[in-house]
Amino acid sequence: MKNILSIILLLSGFLLGCNEDKFPVSSLYSPGDTVRVRQNINDTVYVQQNPDWTGFNRPQAVIVGYEPFVYVADTYNDRIVMLDIAGRPIGYSQYIKHPVALAQDNTLHLLVCAEFDTLLPGGTAPTTFGAIYRLNLPAANHNIASIVPKRVFYEPGDSTRRYTAVATLYDNRYYIGRTGPKNTATMFDRDNAIILFGSDDAILSPVTASFQPDGTFVLSIHRVTALATMPTGKSVEFAFAQVQAAEVVPLLKVQWIRLITEGQTVNYASKFLPSTDGDIGLLQINKFDKPSGLVFDPSGNLYVVDAGTDSLYRFNSRGVERYSFGGQNDPYGRRFNEPSGIAYYDKTLFIADRGNNRICRYKLSIDMK
Repeated sequence: MKNILSIILLLSGFLLGCNEDKFPVSSLYSPGDTVRVRQNINDTVYVQQNPDWTGFNRPQAVIVGYEPFVYVADTYNDRIVMLDIAGRPIGYSQYIKHPVALAQDNTLHLLVCAEFDTLLPGGTAPTTFGAIYRLNLPAANHNIASIVPKRVFYEPGDSTRRYTAVATLYDNRYYIGRTGPKNTATMFDRDNAIILFGSDDAILSPVTASFQPDGTFVLSIHRVTALATMPTGKSVEFAFAQVQAAEVVPLLKVQWIRLITEGQTVNYASKFLPSTDGDIGLLQINKFDKPSGLVFDPSGNLYVVDAGTDSLYRFNSRGVERYSFGGQNDPYGRRFNEPSGIAYYDKTLFIADRGNNRICRYKLSIDMK
C-alpha cells in the first residue's frame, strides 16, 4: 500500500509541475476525444490526437504562430483559416487565391505565398501571377476576417513565376522559394531560386545564385517546395525541399544550408558533406519522392513530410534519420494522403494532410522505459 501511495504522489507532483501555460491539457483533449499510442521506437512515442480537424479543401500548409494560433492555407477554398490551439475556428481570411505557403514574423504579421488574377492591357482573359501577401494581424486586433490582404511583391513582367515556400528569420527578414520554367545555367536570375527579402518586403539577395540548376547533389537548385528556419536564436541556417525541374534525375531533395562568412565575403554552404558526415539520411540521393513540408523543433530536429511516399521523417541535428512512419504499408495504419505541410508546437506535430482534407496531430512524448 505504501508503494502504491508513493507512486500516486509522484505522478501527482509530475502532473502539477507541467507547464500548463504553454499547452494546457484541455487544449489537447475535448470531451469525446480519444488518443492512440502508435509506436515506441528508441526515444519517442507518437500519440495521435483525435479527432482530426476537417472542413478544409486540399490544405497545403499549416503553421503555429507565436500567439499561439494555428493558421492553415485552405488552398482550394482560397483562404487562410485561423484556429485556436485546440482546433476551434476563430476566423477566416478574405479571399486569397490559391495560398500554398505561410509564415509568421516576430511582429505577428502573416506572410502568404499565393496568386492573383488581373486583366492585362489589350487582354481578353485574366492572367494569373504569383504573389506574396502580408496580413497585419496586430493592427486588426487579430480579427483576420477584417484584414484586406496586402500584396507586397510580385513580378509584373513574368506571369510564369510562382512563390512556393516562405520562412522567416529572427530579425523579420525572410526567405522565399520561387519556381518557374527558365533555368539555364548561364542565367543569373533563374526562376528556380531561394531569395532573401528584407522586413520591408524588398529583395536583398538571391541566396542560390551560385547553386547548380542542373546539379544533383549539395547546392543544387530545382523546384523548391518547402523552407524552414530555426525557431530560436539568431541562426540564419535553413533547410529547403525540392523536386526535379524536368525529367526524373538522381537528386538530393532536402538540403540543410548554413552561412559562411570569411572577411567581407558571405557564402551559403551545405551543413553536411560525405567527407565529414558519411552516408547520413540527409545525404542520400532520392531518399525522398516529393518532399513538401519541413519544420525544425527547438532542439534542432528536422521533420519532413513527403507527398509522394505519404510519410513523415525525423532527422536529428546531425542529419541522422531517427524516426519515420506512414506509407501504404505502415503496420500501425498511420496513413497520410499527400501530406503537404507540417508545424511543430510544444511536442506536437500538426500535419496538413492535403489528400484527406484534414489537419492531423501527433504528440511526441519521451519514452519512460
